[in-house]
Amino acid sequence: MKTSATLFALMSGVLSASMHGAAKTEDQPAIVVSVENHDPQSNSNYAGPLDLPLQPQIYSYDIGIQVGSTLYRTSYASAFDYLPAVFATNHPIQVDLGDHVMYMTLPDDRAVRMPIASWPMA
Repeated sequence: MKTSATLFALMSGVLSASMHGAAKTEDQPAIVVSVENHDPQSNSNYAGPLDLPLQPQIYSYDIGIQVGSTLYRTSYASAFDYLPAVFATNHPIQVDLGDHVMYMTLPDDRAVRMPIASWPMA
């Protein structure tokens, strides 16, 4: 009986936590105001190209997004040299603001988590 009560309490907690996590906040309309590409930095501490350690190729972008009257600077990184078309300047998007993070859903229904680097932007 004691195990059944413990199991019931445990399952109740798991179910209530999963239901709370499934609650979605409202997306807010936003607009992309700037996009900057970051080139990988070279390491000049080595004598020649054969001495360089292998470096992972990461393509990163700083993206300015305006939500209402507030401008945010976020970052997007990818292993591929591909920036989704929704990140084009002056493109309207829908975002979900969290604590120090912004969520956006791409057209292929893939959710992207972008850290907010600075807010508000001048």
